[in-house]
Formats: sequence, structure tokens, C-alpha cells
Amino acid sequence: MNGFIKVQTVTSRAEIPVAGATVTVSTVRPGVGRVLLSVQRTDESGMTALIPVPTPDLANSLTPNQPQGWTDVQVAASQPNYDGIVVRDVQIFPGVTTLQELILVPRGGMPTDLGETETTTIPPQDL
Repeated sequence: MNGFIKVQTVTSRAEIPVAGATVTVSTVRPGVGRVLLSVQRTDESGMTALIPVPTPDLANSLTPNQPQGWTDVQVAASQPNYDGIVVRDVQIFPGVTTLQELILVPRGGMPTDLGETETTTIPPQDL
């Protein structure tokens, strides 16, 4: 079964869309390592297309004491003139579409400004 993720990149508290941002979605599979699920550019509304993510059986999310009922993914975005952002452990549940908003911060504008990457880790759900 699949869950889905859609990513939106914005800037400022006014949520101005950031078009043309490169968004990558990846996951870690035991015995394999990091697996790239998608690389996309955001459209004029700052959105990616819907990205399918393989998830565990739905029963794992509905019954206590079962294996983890979701798939953790890492979402990263970059765009020239903005600092990059990485969000780890975004939880994708079977049959559910997750909307992950990424707020990009404009760089300072100095030619030597290399920018930074902000990294956030989301704690697991207490099901």
C-alpha cells in the first residue's frame, strides 16, 4: 500500500510561493540504505506533484504493539537565492496524503553569501 506526500515551498509568513525549487524525497530501507523516491521542481504555486511512498500494512497503524505503521521520509528543498531546508522523519501513513510545507528563507544578498541549510527532525507519533 502507498501513502502520498505533496510538498509546498513558500517564503515569509505571508506564504508567498517559491517556484522552481528543487525538492527531493528519500527514505532509508534496512539493508539497502538511503533510497531516492523523487526529485521534482515546484510549480508557480510552489507545489510538487503527488509523490507515492511505499508504506507498511494499514493494520500496523490501527493495532497497538505492532511494527511502525508509517514510513519516515526525508524532504529537502533548495532554490537559488534561498537557504536550503531539510526535514527528517516526515511520517507517511498508508492511504493518506501528507502536505509538507517548507519555508525558505531568502539569502542575505551578498555575493559571498553561501547560505545555510536548516535541518528539522520530526519526532515519531505516539500511536
